[in-house]
Amino acid sequence: MKKILTLFFVIIMLFQCAKSPSSQIDGEFTLQLIVVDQSGLIKENPEIGYAPVIDAKAILKSQSYFDNSGKPLEYVAYSDSQGVVEFKNLLLGRYIITIEKKLAVKIKTTQTMDTVTIIASKLIDLMSTMVDTLKANVSLNSSLVINEIYYCGPVNKAFYFYDQFVELYNNSDTTVYLDGLILCRGLQKHKPDQDSVDYVQVIYIYQFPGEPKVGREYPLGPHEYVVVAQDAVDHSQYIDTALDLSDADWEFYNPYGAEIDNPAPNVVNVIPENSTDFMINLSHNFVILADGSDFYPGEVSETGYQYYHIPINTVIDGVEYSSNPNSLKELTRRVDAGFAGVGMSKYSGKSVQRRHPGFDTNNSSLDFIILDHPTPGY
Repeated sequence: MKKILTLFFVIIMLFQCAKSPSSQIDGEFTLQLIVVDQSGLIKENPEIGYAPVIDAKAILKSQSYFDNSGKPLEYVAYSDSQGVVEFKNLLLGRYIITIEKKLAVKIKTTQTMDTVTIIASKLIDLMSTMVDTLKANVSLNSSLVINEIYYCGPVNKAFYFYDQFVELYNNSDTTVYLDGLILCRGLQKHKPDQDSVDYVQVIYIYQFPGEPKVGREYPLGPHEYVVVAQDAVDHSQYIDTALDLSDADWEFYNPYGAEIDNPAPNVVNVIPENSTDFMINLSHNFVILADGSDFYPGEVSETGYQYYHIPINTVIDGVEYSSNPNSLKELTRRVDAGFAGVGMSKYSGKSVQRRHPGFDTNNSSLDFIILDHPTPGY
């Protein structure tokens, strides 16, 4: 009997050891990064031979480990007088590092001061203690961007997700025009040659009224937001955790389906064979904004569904999101090199939003954060 008990405990101990990673492997790594300015706005330090970015905020976000709420583990540190930032006691795995630093600069033409943001970012596979270099440059900003997407649905058990919305933001100091712009839902399929072809493949195309590129009927002022709702109604009357979108600026509307036309102005489906509303997937999909000047039929699926092509030179912005960081990309990396919403589950009532309005490096893994509560129009 004692032999049986001894064998039982040995088996239990072996099982527990197999489940627990060795402390000699995980949890003892150090990541040291030297942040070097490439914008020319910071003077080179002759003693060290480069221009250090001092007191920059560094956010290290894990792509491999999550907390109890499903959020990626995140670490924050600041660079020192030599531009060095250090993270200790890290687990083995994949991380995204993002650096931000605001600089006051003098505008020569007006002799006034302005603030610019320099950024750096990198995907790091931490396999051992390591030292690396990050090159920081002025943040790349688009004039009109997709600023927030709410797609996962509210907390509910009725499979209700009709309070989805897409928020746009004018990231410039001048008025832009929405005339003829198109919002498209991407094809949910990895296309092996997508990074080399001259188009993006989509299944929905919804268009703002007006003439693309030259229309001036639908202005959006500097630093203003516009919300396009799947349905511009108070959804909380159906599900108490859902959003009130009755004040949305625009509504996706399909004249080819059995849909109620609510009072908000319409962004209209232009594909007659599509009879559904602008519904995007709750865990992995992409949305693109294009100027609307050109699109055309592409391949036909095995089931007979007509795909459409959006020329890549007409794409203004695009965001791909995925709860799984290891998903295959469905949107070309030339438009978006990463994923928003990693670790975000269906029916969690959360949204994805840019780190700050208009922050755009064309990598959603870096550009977006997860909000516990959507903020349409903010």
